[in-house]
Amino acid sequence: MIYATRSVKGQAREDNRDCAGAVFDGVRGLFVIVDGTSKPGSGQLAQGFVQGLIDTYQLRVGQGVGDDTHDLATQLIRSVLADMHAPMFAEWSGSTSYLVAVVVNGLLTIAYEGDCGVVNAEGRIDWITSPHCLANWKRDRSHRELACDPARHRITRSYKAGRAPEPEIVVRSAVVGERFVFATDGFWGEMSEVRQAGALMSPEITITDLEDDVTWIDVRL
Repeated sequence: MIYATRSVKGQAREDNRDCAGAVFDGVRGLFVIVDGTSKPGSGQLAQGFVQGLIDTYQLRVGQGVGDDTHDLATQLIRSVLADMHAPMFAEWSGSTSYLVAVVVNGLLTIAYEGDCGVVNAEGRIDWITSPHCLANWKRDRSHRELACDPARHRITRSYKAGRAPEPEIVVRSAVVGERFVFATDGFWGEMSEVRQAGALMSPEITITDLEDDVTWIDVRL
């Protein structure tokens, strides 16, 4: 399993409120991507979330907690998210979209709230998650359609104070040789599918003309 991460600051804000983290311990890959909202403190919250989740998840695995089935991985992610919640908001403010993905034992388990998403990038851009946003309240619109709707910026689920995490879970197989991309909404909302494919083909390509921050983790199993 190999992976690469890139984050590009958009022009709309002075700071990049996206954050991503990835680890592979020889058995499992753990991938976390977070997009801080416009609320004050969200950039710092995003950074704290990524580091806190990776540290806590790895600690639990080290203590013998299993994650080698979809159910076990889901239980562990939910437990980590819940246990992190109070300490996170005791230290930081704001809110974030987030996506957590675990690849282990030939399985991919995804937990997310908000508009970060996952692409199966084998040959074409094929999204396997659906954004939680006002423009997609029926959950029936493609990413291409949502990108043109200003209501996509109003997320309907997020990681925030006063509300326990309730991630949507998506599961599927993860076959050796497959390629997945975990991305913030800037990736699908600011860039056309042609440009998305170009960025994945040439990850060091110069990107300077986007309003929103754009961050992705490109993973090859």
